[in-house]
Amino acid sequence: MKLPKRISEVSINSEIEIGAYPPNGFLKFGEASLGNGDYFGFYWEFGKENQEPIICEMIHDEGIIVPRFSNLDKFLEWYELNDYDWGEEEIENEEFVMGFINKGNEYLKQNNPEKAIECYKRSTDYFGELSENWFKLASQLRRIGNELEFQKSIINAVISNWAIEFPSQNALRMIKSLNPIEELKNHPLIENRENLEFNFGGKKENKDYLIIKDIVAGLNDIGDIDRALLMEQNYALMMYWETSSFQERYNFNLDDWKKEFEQKTKKRLKINVE
Repeated sequence: MKLPKRISEVSINSEIEIGAYPPNGFLKFGEASLGNGDYFGFYWEFGKENQEPIICEMIHDEGIIVPRFSNLDKFLEWYELNDYDWGEEEIENEEFVMGFINKGNEYLKQNNPEKAIECYKRSTDYFGELSENWFKLASQLRRIGNELEFQKSIINAVISNWAIEFPSQNALRMIKSLNPIEELKNHPLIENRENLEFNFGGKKENKDYLIIKDIVAGLNDIGDIDRALLMEQNYALMMYWETSSFQERYNFNLDDWKKEFEQKTKKRLKINVE
């Protein structure tokens, strides 16, 4: 994992997380920590370990991390503006995942789906584990009749990082109702989508966990290793929030899972010091 050039300007007092929560590839630092379980950290998405990380904020009450800054320089700019504390003064960070989404939304208000698509595409290129930008991209691609790219995008809206954002009900309805094109009809998510309920917690049994395991195996079979790891982490994340009795019924032990996942992501978690 490539470290930012100015990493010495923040205090790292932990190791890179293995998962399930905080997610694999998250590295906490102390600056602007609120002391209540909310703090900032670096995050490397799967497949982009050789790029500098974005900065995410841990929102512990919601059990998520939120992309906040495109890089450490932007965080430090914000940190200085707020007198070296957490603060509400904002900085411009338009060339970032949320900035591109906002630009796309503005183009939609102007009824310009082509320009909106350009912005949403830039957002997904910049950061590919957020469900929202993939869903927005998928919606507009379907609107202009690009069925192949629409279906690819809505797949990515579901196979996203659920520790950042769980797919919306609109995204889930869209994946369930589509008519698969020939090129994607055997995709693991497409094949299993009609049997998935995407409803976790509060149940004695939940077949979704078994189906997600099948999807992970299928992604590995087609060589989509990064997405397979992402979905495996999603599986563990949902299990993490289940009761201990539920976990026992499904033979899930978090410590055992972390040991196995650490081995699978060992190369990914290696620090690259230049």
